[in-house]
Amino acid sequence: MFRRNLALIIALLMLPLAVHATDLDHAVSGDTDVEDTLATSTVKGNSPYIVEGEPGESVENSKANGTDSIFNHGVKEVSTEKISEKKKLQDVGYTPPGTFEGQANYIDLDKKKLNKDFRKASAGGINLTFIKNDYDYQSTNDIINRTIGMGYKHIKGGALHVRNDSYIFKTAFLNFHWSVGGGMGFNSGRGIFVDGKQSDATFKLWEFPIDAGLGIEIPIANWFKFAGTGGPSVLTLLQDRSDLGRGEAGKRKFQFSPGYFASAQFKINLLGFNDEAAYDLFTTSELTNLFMNIEVRHESYSHFADPVQVSGTSYGIGFTFEYL
Repeated sequence: MFRRNLALIIALLMLPLAVHATDLDHAVSGDTDVEDTLATSTVKGNSPYIVEGEPGESVENSKANGTDSIFNHGVKEVSTEKISEKKKLQDVGYTPPGTFEGQANYIDLDKKKLNKDFRKASAGGINLTFIKNDYDYQSTNDIINRTIGMGYKHIKGGALHVRNDSYIFKTAFLNFHWSVGGGMGFNSGRGIFVDGKQSDATFKLWEFPIDAGLGIEIPIANWFKFAGTGGPSVLTLLQDRSDLGRGEAGKRKFQFSPGYFASAQFKINLLGFNDEAAYDLFTTSELTNLFMNIEVRHESYSHFADPVQVSGTSYGIGFTFEYL
């Protein structure tokens, strides 16, 4: 019984070996050599090492010539945008306060050269001028001149003018600009009767000119400019009487007249002699020049509702703030 069981166990153990031997017999066909299917394959297909049918080294050649078939396919080179002179100065010259705070290193700029560049790059200028009132007021019985020029506690205050000049073109010897501006003036005095007696009523006369025109400038190095501007203008007069209550007829009276103006300026550049101050002003405010002006203004208005004419020439002083 024991031998019988042992023979059965041995037979079961030898069964897998017999099956494996059968598989080996199928893989080896007698004495025939094994066919190398990889070496003799004629099937063609795309290879990761082939670019457009050329060997892999062509990829490196194409990179050397500035093209990459894989990464640059369909991508166009972006053209460099032309940077304006104003943009260059804003990016390089204009330094917001605190930019270099906490930094150990900074670029030492050539301030003299930079000043020369931004002084010529001005896009326009804002003029702030006070003009003394030396104008003549023609009216019935000369009442306006007598009231604001000779009356009791009279004030012939003059006018504050603000004007913006925008350059149309600029050269080394001549600049051309268009201008628009306005102003406000104040005069007052006690009224005078026809017989010459003094009135207790105080008359106030407000003036509001609005100008538009064209102008030229002649620059002389970095230090001086001669400028002239002229064109049409409108003057509004507001009269106020103290002897009438609010809402009464004649308390306030508005009237206006078209006319013209012409002005001439001699400009002195306050920063033309100091490169350090010019650079500091530009880097903190983008102001390219600061001029002090001596100005002569002529104006004429003669079409008011009342028989009034305002004309003449007067003088003043002011400043021009040129900007980038």
